[in-house]
Order: sequence, then structure tokens, then C-alpha cells
Amino acid sequence: MIEDTQARRYATLRYRVALLELLGWFLFVWGYHAGGCSAAVAARVEAWAAPFSITLAAYLVVFGIVNALIMLPLRWYGGFVLEHRFGLSRMSPGEWARREAKQLLLSGTFGLLIMEGWYALIRQWPAAWPLVAALGWMGLSVVMTRVFPTWLLRLFYRTEPLRDREVAPRLLALCDRIGLPALGVFRVELGKETRKANAALTGLGRTRRVLVSDTLLESFPPEEIETVLAHELGHHVHRHLVRMLAISGVGSWIALSLINSWVHGWAIPAGLMAALDDLRGFPILLLALSAVGLLGLPIQQAISRAFEWQADRFAVRLTNQPRAFASALKRLGQLNLADPSPPAWIVWLLYDHPPISERIRVAEQGAS
Repeated sequence: MIEDTQARRYATLRYRVALLELLGWFLFVWGYHAGGCSAAVAARVEAWAAPFSITLAAYLVVFGIVNALIMLPLRWYGGFVLEHRFGLSRMSPGEWARREAKQLLLSGTFGLLIMEGWYALIRQWPAAWPLVAALGWMGLSVVMTRVFPTWLLRLFYRTEPLRDREVAPRLLALCDRIGLPALGVFRVELGKETRKANAALTGLGRTRRVLVSDTLLESFPPEEIETVLAHELGHHVHRHLVRMLAISGVGSWIALSLINSWVHGWAIPAGLMAALDDLRGFPILLLALSAVGLLGLPIQQAISRAFEWQADRFAVRLTNQPRAFASALKRLGQLNLADPSPPAWIVWLLYDHPPISERIRVAEQGAS
């Protein structure tokens, strides 16, 4: 009961932070446009008479820095204060600041490249850009799936081959049983930063590897670790990644087509922007993109939850250890302070996994 009460309190505060971040984003983007900041920055960088890609990059760097500074207090509270209050984080303020700076630099660079590509498509294919952009997004997602386990992960966490003579062969054998051979099992050092635990099968083809956090290895018996990995294997067997990429591609095409029609049918006639590639109207494009994304979020989350249920059932069938899987879920819920009974509307909007209590109940039913 004490753990459930603590998890409920933590979850309630996390929900508030998430909703404040969402509201803060919309208010910032609108204020940046309505307050004249966008027009002022655009006029300044366009006065350089530089190529459009340079002008765009300068505008986006200013936009990103202003946004990061304004949102920093909320990120500090949600990412450091709250995590320490409930004993989930082990980072010092300096370590948190370095990680935050690294994340902002990486996400900023990634976002800059995406926006450069977006505007290039708008200017090159003014009529067909939504379709080309959606296809490009799918291709980029495939590349990132291959790059994550070999490069991006190492920027944030130390990884090394797992030398455990019981767990590593057991997990590799599980992969071989279903025809998904992995390069190896790698230990991911999360314990210096958090008590949270997880495992995953990442990558595609020759980059596929099993990742197991040190916190999972320290707190879970081998049979429970096996069921956690079996759940992740279920995503690969049922091709959830490929299916989600296809859904994301179609959804992106629909969303970008709606934005294109809205901009030409209302935003430009209303004087909010002169053209689709008008830098002054960049916040208007972001608002439209964010609004369409928010409207589609419940659908995306519902699909993700359905995939998670499918992976849960696969884990129980593959290992034939429903009790171990239920026990692993309980332990994960305790370590991660998962909300035992989230409100339905929160699940509908924010949860890409079913509530942990429902997953435990279904797993326990399989053991009876």
C-alpha cells in the first residue's frame, strides 16, 4: 500500500508536468509569433542575404535557444527535482546539466536537419511535398533504428558485452528459438543515473542486439529477465516496428496534407504568413503540426497499447512462465513507480503501454 501510494503521488505529479509541458509548448509557439519575435528574427537573418539554408538555420537556432531557456525550469523540475524526490534518479545537478545539454544539442541538430529537409521539399515540390516528406520520414526512421544501438546509445550510456554465463546464453537461445539471431547481449549502465530497469532487442539485421540494463540484472532473477526479453521479441515477431513505420508514414502524409491545405486555405489569406516557406510564419506551421499531432495522439497510443498486449501474450506463450512474467511486471512497476490505477483519460492520451496493474492481472490469470 505504501508503494502504491508513493507511485500514485509520483504519477500524479508526472501527469501535471506532462500537461504543463504540452500547454507551455503551444503557448510559447503562439507567443513567439504573436509577440513579434518570429518576424524580428526572420527580418534580421534575411538581411544577411545568405542562401536560404543558412538563413533558416540561423532562425531555427535562435528559436531553439529561446525555447530551451523558457522551458528549462519545468524540465529541471520534471527531470531532476521530481525524480530525486521519489528516489528514482541518482544524478548530481552537474551530471543532469551535462546530460540535458547533450540531449538538447543532439535533438537540436536532428531537428535542424529535419527542418532543412522539410523546407527544401516545400520549395522543390510545392504541390507534392507532403507525400515526399512522409516517405522521407519513413526512410529516416529506418536509418535511426539501425543507428540507435551502434552509435546514439553510446553517447549517453556505457555499454559492454554481458559476460554472465547463465543469463547471456539464455537470452541468445531465446532469440535463436524464434529465428531472430542477435549480435550479442550487452549490459547497459543505467544504475549510475537511475534505479529504473529495462531490456530491449534493438536494431535491424546485423545491428540487432539484446540490451539489458544493469539495474535489471541486479534486481531480477534469470527467468524474469527472460520473460521481459520475450516481450520485446514479441514486437519483432509480430513486426510491430514495420507496422508502426507504415502507420506513421500514412499518418504523416495525412497530417502534412491537412497542414498544406489549411495554410493555403486560411493562414495565408488571413495574413499569418506570406507563403508556406515564409520564415515569419514558422510558428504557425509548428502550431498546425502540433495540433494535428495532438489530435492523432490517442489513435497512435491505442495502436501502441494493442501491440503491447500482443507482445505480452507472446512472452507468456514463448516462455511458458506466466508467473515469472507477472512477477517481473510487478518488480518493474515497483522500481519505476508505475501508476497502479491511472485515470482512463490519462491512459487514452498519454499511455503507450497498458496500465501495469492490468498487465499483471492478465499474466496472473494465465498462471491459474
